[in-house]
Amino acid sequence: MAVSLSVTKGPAKGKVFTFAEHDTFLFGRMPDCHATFPDDTQVSRHHFILEACPPKASLRDLGSLNGTYVNGKKWGGRKKDETPEEGAKHQFPVVDLKDGDKITVGQTELSVTIEKGAAQPAVHAGIQPGELSELSPENLFALVFGGAHDPGLLKIPGFIAEKELGRGGFGAVYQARREKDGARVAIKVMLSQADATEDAVQRFKREMEVNRQLDHPNIVRFIESGSHKGAFYFVMELCDGGSLMDLFRRNKGPLTPEQLMPHALKALEGLAFAHSKGFIHRDLKPGNILIHKGVARVADFGMSKSFQMAGLSGMSMTGKTAGTPVFMPPEQIVNFKYVKPVSDVFSMGATMYFLLTGAFPFEFAAKRDPMDVILNDDVVPIRKRLATIPKPLAAAIDRAVTKKHKERIPNGEEMLRSIKHYNDKVEIPRQS
Repeated sequence: MAVSLSVTKGPAKGKVFTFAEHDTFLFGRMPDCHATFPDDTQVSRHHFILEACPPKASLRDLGSLNGTYVNGKKWGGRKKDETPEEGAKHQFPVVDLKDGDKITVGQTELSVTIEKGAAQPAVHAGIQPGELSELSPENLFALVFGGAHDPGLLKIPGFIAEKELGRGGFGAVYQARREKDGARVAIKVMLSQADATEDAVQRFKREMEVNRQLDHPNIVRFIESGSHKGAFYFVMELCDGGSLMDLFRRNKGPLTPEQLMPHALKALEGLAFAHSKGFIHRDLKPGNILIHKGVARVADFGMSKSFQMAGLSGMSMTGKTAGTPVFMPPEQIVNFKYVKPVSDVFSMGATMYFLLTGAFPFEFAAKRDPMDVILNDDVVPIRKRLATIPKPLAAAIDRAVTKKHKERIPNGEEMLRSIKHYNDKVEIPRQS
């Protein structure tokens, strides 16, 4: 299966962009776009984003001046008297693309080709193609498990689910008891939001099995994985203290540096170890840093991002389940498959920024397109949010969340070292 964009008119005539797996495509005048047209005055800085999740594709205008035309119909486009910033306050509708569609912007026309390939069994037996994208997470749980969203319905061989610990866009986490020895564990269940094939499922499972190599006291231990009724489950050690997001909520707002730093330093030890072994997290956020016996541990290494990369999340940038990527570095929007330690550093810095201030590095204004904010706005220095944050700590966080990844702290070990002086009693061993 593949989605291709062929330039049939304009300065780039003859170019072809092909997506054989989940990816994004940015069109505009700026150098960070995949298709760049600096001399076409009808093209905006960041004109539209297209997301491909073969065999599906969708497009959204990003508040351009002249709009994006699909088969002659205009989608998006700000009013003539609006500035780019004013136009970006509108989040324009998503257009689902079909084979043979024509996209027109300025002098350029692109033709959409969708190759579906040989039929393969869908992940969820008994569900017709296309149905998954129309189901809410709650209805999907009911479909897979046969009733209400209840841990009693979670029948995974060898485990007895006891209670739900949390829920997100792709699935839920349960506390469970292992039947063979009574040990309590956490089970994360992830449900495909797309008509994924068995090939995609196997790719995802293989990548997750590699996580067994991550053995470190500040990384949540991965025990086993499997599938059940078309859902994927991952058994992990149970952490008794919840997440840093739970701590933020219990605190009823931002943490002090004294509250946060012991956990941040331990999480960075885990991240530094993973980076030294060639692993990238790709989805760091407050909910993915857990506390066990008072010590922070990083959870979900690569899980959510690998789920997206396999096409199991559906449209994560443009679709109905798309969220605001408030902890995601800008380069991962421009290059969906970009995976480097420096991107984890941004997400860790954004996590610390939020936990200390209650705000995000970017100013996400109400109703403004978050993609436009991340692509075009500057990061707000953390001391402009909270002037009492110590300058050395603020400088480290600001360097972690800079938009230019070449100027950013390069990896978890260097970020650990850049803030260790805040707590002189914490020994920071160099990773081997």
